[in-house]
Amino acid sequence: MISVSDFSYRFKGNEDYSLRNINIEIKDGEFIVITGSSGCGKSTLALALGGYLFSQFEGEYQGQIRIDELNIPKSNIYDVADKVGLVQQNPEAQFCTLTVIDEVSFGLENRCIPREEIKRRVDWSLEVVGASSLLNREIASLSGGEKQKIAIAAMMASKPEILIFDEPTSNLDPAATREIFDVISDLRTKSNITVIVIEHKTAYLAAFQPRVIHLENGYIQRYDSAAAHNPFHKGWIPQNHTSNHHRKYQDPVIRVNHLHASYYDKKILNDINLNFFPGDFVSIMGDNGSGKSTFIRNIMGFVQPSQGIIEIYNKPIEASPFHKRAKSMGLVFQNPEHQLFSNSVWEEAVFAPKNFNTFNNKVTEKTEDLLRKAGLKKYRNRHPYRLSYGEKRRLNLISVLTYNPNFLLPDEILIGQDNKNALFLMELLKDTVENQGVVLMVNHNPDISYQFANRLIFFEEGKVTIDAPIQEAFELLAKVGKTSYLPTGFITSERVG
Repeated sequence: MISVSDFSYRFKGNEDYSLRNINIEIKDGEFIVITGSSGCGKSTLALALGGYLFSQFEGEYQGQIRIDELNIPKSNIYDVADKVGLVQQNPEAQFCTLTVIDEVSFGLENRCIPREEIKRRVDWSLEVVGASSLLNREIASLSGGEKQKIAIAAMMASKPEILIFDEPTSNLDPAATREIFDVISDLRTKSNITVIVIEHKTAYLAAFQPRVIHLENGYIQRYDSAAAHNPFHKGWIPQNHTSNHHRKYQDPVIRVNHLHASYYDKKILNDINLNFFPGDFVSIMGDNGSGKSTFIRNIMGFVQPSQGIIEIYNKPIEASPFHKRAKSMGLVFQNPEHQLFSNSVWEEAVFAPKNFNTFNNKVTEKTEDLLRKAGLKKYRNRHPYRLSYGEKRRLNLISVLTYNPNFLLPDEILIGQDNKNALFLMELLKDTVENQGVVLMVNHNPDISYQFANRLIFFEEGKVTIDAPIQEAFELLAKVGKTSYLPTGFITSERVG
């Protein structure tokens, strides 16, 4: 039994409380979903239930949290860990080792579990998340989605009584997302464990009939059941489906010819040939580890191809110094913390234009407007690392938009975003396209892709298997059985006819 009584928490240095007067009773074996807007306190509550809030952070609290006989704020973290397993929002934040086998074994070895039992649990947990093939890989060589699978496997291997998942599928492809949720439900049924999921994708969870707790501004607003509707499904009258990608009268602004690339001695991309035109809004989709992030990093020049040529405005990218090329290109990394450089939200937002010597009154006005619309203006002087995960993602994009690049390369920017903020970010990307820029967006949300993109590129095992206007691309995915990648209620043109 989990009992939270009149619990409030404020991080050191913050004026406002992140959690306020929280009262929750969770019975053994319950399936709970915690949802709410970005920055409302969901992850803070997860950290509190897992005991991390009281051992790894500085702050003040009132009230009580008890799990059975344990007084969580007063207990040692290793005692709490025997009962509670927390899969954090950023998988890299919980890794302790360098290889997959060591990571999944780590908690078990610390509990002095017999060697044969460790091996059995490692094999079982990796199989459950569909990651058995990653057993001997270095963690640094994994994609974001693969890292998330390992984080889940490592926590499941310990078989705690309570499993807390903070957006467990944010980096996962649609097929893996469904599989993980099925696994979570199956675990609960077989072992009567308590499952708490912090998630924006409540439509995926409706079938499991969880109890839903809605948080807003640190308060519990209401209890509910998981919504079965999809907020991005609007009858499917797409907005941007006039594809530019077959224009013969226009020269492409980006050419990719016979691109091959490897990472950590593993071949990732195999003979990629693509052209991109002004006004292209491209959704790049595919299974975890299929080469999506490596592809856009090649475009940016962060990863050197082993073979092939990438041209921008008819010039090989290596012909232009990186600092000059960077002025026209904006890459948003999958992990928000990989591109935070400054000591305040404001300085982070204007870091690039100051670095490029383009900072002026117009940039100041634009930055102020973007921070206000993103709900970040009130955090102007706060250190970026003290923002929530979703707030960091919004700051990442703003810090790129302030210098007006022609090419945007956002890698899973919707992670940690509620519906309102997700649509806000997509509208910002659409503005770039409407000004004849190019957006190459790595994205796992087919509904968002269908609403905003005019073209879809699908990667499988390092190869492009589909490159087509958005409607045609989803029809091709339907024909080859990739139903997890189809938008909600998708109707093919044949059925319409």
